[in-house]
Amino acid sequence: MKNRLERLEAVQAMLLEIGQLSMSCTDISQFVSAVHRALGRIMYAANFYVALSERDDDAVRFVYFVDEVDVGLVPGPDTCVKLGTPEQSPTVWVIQHREKLTLTAEDFRQRAILNGNQIVGSVAQQWMGCPLLDQHHQALGAIVIQSYALAHRYSAEDEALFGVIANHVSVALQGLQSVDRLERAVHERTEMLERQNAALRDAQSELVRQEKLASLGRLVAGVAHEINTPLGICVTATSHLVQELKLTREELAAGEMTAESLESFFDIIDQSLRIMTTNTQRAAALVRSFKQVAVDQSSDAIRSFNLLTYLNEVLLSLQPKLKGRPVKVTVDCPADVVLDSFPGAVSQIVTNMVVNSLVHGFEHEQAGNIRLHAACANGMVEFAYSDDGAGMDADTLGKLFDPFFTTRRGTGGSGLGAHILYNLATGPLGGTIRVESAPGQGLKYWLRFPQSRRVEKAAL
Repeated sequence: MKNRLERLEAVQAMLLEIGQLSMSCTDISQFVSAVHRALGRIMYAANFYVALSERDDDAVRFVYFVDEVDVGLVPGPDTCVKLGTPEQSPTVWVIQHREKLTLTAEDFRQRAILNGNQIVGSVAQQWMGCPLLDQHHQALGAIVIQSYALAHRYSAEDEALFGVIANHVSVALQGLQSVDRLERAVHERTEMLERQNAALRDAQSELVRQEKLASLGRLVAGVAHEINTPLGICVTATSHLVQELKLTREELAAGEMTAESLESFFDIIDQSLRIMTTNTQRAAALVRSFKQVAVDQSSDAIRSFNLLTYLNEVLLSLQPKLKGRPVKVTVDCPADVVLDSFPGAVSQIVTNMVVNSLVHGFEHEQAGNIRLHAACANGMVEFAYSDDGAGMDADTLGKLFDPFFTTRRGTGGSGLGAHILYNLATGPLGGTIRVESAPGQGLKYWLRFPQSRRVEKAAL
């Protein structure tokens, strides 16, 4: 089961990667080459090609062709090739019928006997071809994978996954043919994601070991659960799509396929792909935001960052805490405020404030509002935080910033959250902080700190 889930996750990552590749490659051949490399990570793909249809003269162009046996058999990507009739060429059959086709070596021999034709090229032990279709279900071409060795046989699951990949490639090819965008190559994107994942794991391990980052450490489990949710949806969508493909093949084999059932199948494919794309992007955004917050909180380095963008990143990393709670968070901050300061201190302060509001201000699923307001004038940042929760009495308020003071002794409260908040505001940020609260009146923080700490740190 674990290997199956890992493979499904690899497939989901590849489908998202195909969408990214369509905007990062300079031409179609480069795009297909990158898809071929990614495909090799989930199934045997030593022999692979893409043929695009030239509709005006009934020919095709092999924009990408890799074959371990028939080396140099096919001309370059700019040359049009006549492949004959659908009976003579399975590639033409796939394009003209706009249907998937799987053949064995025996199938190739039978086709040659029935049509009185010689077999062109080497005979594959297994050949799989899928049509590439545009939004009007017209054929763009065919994508083909084949194996010459019995040791590399494709399963029914491989066939279903190859069909899903073909649909994603179809969508991407339409974009490439109309826009021809230039960006980074796929291996750069893959390496970037690997570095981010490694940095996230390292940051999480370090944060758990540091008391001042204990609040972020407690978020790790929630983030993992939040990521598993969209990935689980994608696994379910993929499984459903595989089942629908199986049923459609059975319907086709029984001769019961109708235009209505085919259109319904295409709708299922479209809906499944939309679900998978939306949820993989959702998981990627959560990983990206959590990674940035984690790295910043484990670093004492100054860097330039946009305050509004960063506040949104921090709040996204807090979604596992906010999810399911009837608490609305709003941010009021100009879009052009850029700080030269310690982003880790900002993220820890906001994290502690929000978590404290959820734990102490809004009990028993109480509904409420949290507001963050920021403005910048004369090189100083004015930051205000407020909630409309339970508030606190004067005695509790007077001890709020004392270390180890907590009203939740024995239920998990360490009494360090507000103390750390105070130290970060007056230490790394170099500012001041004051607080106001009353029973039933919520809680308000006011922070004032320099927009830039770079000059001050250099002077020390």
